[in-house]
Order: sequence, then C-alpha cells, then structure tokens
Amino acid sequence: MAHVGHSWLKTKPGSYEKVCKRFHKFADEVMSHHSDLHDVIIIGNPAQNIIEGFGIWENASHAANLEDGTDFASFMADVAGELAEPFHRNDLELLYRMKPSV
Repeated sequence: MAHVGHSWLKTKPGSYEKVCKRFHKFADEVMSHHSDLHDVIIIGNPAQNIIEGFGIWENASHAANLEDGTDFASFMADVAGELAEPFHRNDLELLYRMKPSV
C-alpha cells in the first residue's frame, strides 16, 4: 500500500501566486532525486489563499523525512515570510489509485 504525504499552506494576501510557483519548484526538486515519489498533485484555492500538495510515495519513511532535507529547508526559507500560518502536514494511506482516461 502506498503512502500519501499531504501538506498545506495558507498564504498572506497577495502572496498566493509567489508561493504557488515556489511550491511547484520544490516538488520538481524533490521528484528529481526521490525515485519512490511516484506522483505529486498541487491544488489551490486563491479565494482562501490555500495551497495543498499531495505526494504519493512508495516508502512512508522517505515521505516522513522530507522535511529534514535541504530541499524543504530552502523552500521554507523562500516562503516563510509569505505564510499566514505555519506549514501543515499529515500522512494518509492510499486506498485506491485509478488511471486517468486519455
């Protein structure tokens, strides 16, 4: 059973686009050197200044250690002043994964 790392950020007004772009860059950085990270989905609600990310990992311990790495430290250094609340994270179990239609 795969593991899902879920994180969300609430940005300050006017910071939503900047944090969205940096979150995307962070996801690209992590995917480039974590072969057990299969998918990343980033969604947002600009009306509420909320950005959420879902990473589907094969290895739960790798997902749990993501915040200990340099990619995360760099990401947080870049966005910390743009956040209205602290970074949030929880861990989920992937129950089903369907392949999208083409």
